[in-house]
Amino acid sequence: MPKRFRGKRINPPPIVKTKKITVIRAVSAMQRWGGKNGAACGLVPTLGALHEGHVSLIKKARAENKTVAVSVFVNPLQFREKQYLLYPRTLAADVEIAKNAGADVVFAPSAEQMYPAEFDGEIVVPSLFGRLKPQKLEWHYKGVLAVVMKLFNLARPRNAYFGLKDPHQLALIEKMVADFNIPVRIRKCPTVREGDGLARSSRNALLTPEERRAAPVIYRALVAGKRELKQGAAPAKALAGMRKIIAAEKLARPEHIEIVDPLTFAPVGGKSHEALIYAAVWIGEKRLADNVRFRMK
Repeated sequence: MPKRFRGKRINPPPIVKTKKITVIRAVSAMQRWGGKNGAACGLVPTLGALHEGHVSLIKKARAENKTVAVSVFVNPLQFREKQYLLYPRTLAADVEIAKNAGADVVFAPSAEQMYPAEFDGEIVVPSLFGRLKPQKLEWHYKGVLAVVMKLFNLARPRNAYFGLKDPHQLALIEKMVADFNIPVRIRKCPTVREGDGLARSSRNALLTPEERRAAPVIYRALVAGKRELKQGAAPAKALAGMRKIIAAEKLARPEHIEIVDPLTFAPVGGKSHEALIYAAVWIGEKRLADNVRFRMK
């Protein structure tokens, strides 16, 4: 575990039962719960600050499983220090939202619980990491895979529910599950959007009112890129048009925009039947990501 995240060990009660939901704080308690209940469980991994997108995942899990568990954990391994410290933490509200959406259990460990001082593991997917190299986020995805592997081993779910907002993360998780024969079925769910198209995200809570007004430029650019491609434009032309739309918004700064085949993450070509347009954009000092996936032919 990175030294900066180590501190005084936090030891909350391992299990707290409320009227209709159980909150588990200790890793050992979650492991025992998973051993007894995992075979009938649908798991919804989250960073917390739950919103309607998470609610849709929980409701989907409720419809398909006997038991539903929601993890609420701001994972330090997938953030730079500043972003980690600023990430919203709203556990009491999250528990209430999870309960109302149909969850039976909320797993909310501390960083010290998940990553004791001796933790020193990582998971690497060389083939996909190579294709995602332009994003320069290998460290981030290693952190995502580490926490998801731990959650799968603790909860032992039959199904796990993820939104489509981060397709690279989802592809890496699916590859990890396949490579290590993890007995979990990955359930992919549509992105939930605000009325102006902005993808729902816990990070949206960090936006100032001015930044929130600027943020829908990401979706507008994605829709414009999709329209260009559907009309037969070359990917380079579509990308140029998207960058122009984003550049017109003074608070927006594109970090990474790509048009790729969603199955291989290679650039779309004549044999591609589907396209994925992905954009990571800084709105002020907040990084937001979104994508659209569609059939080319």
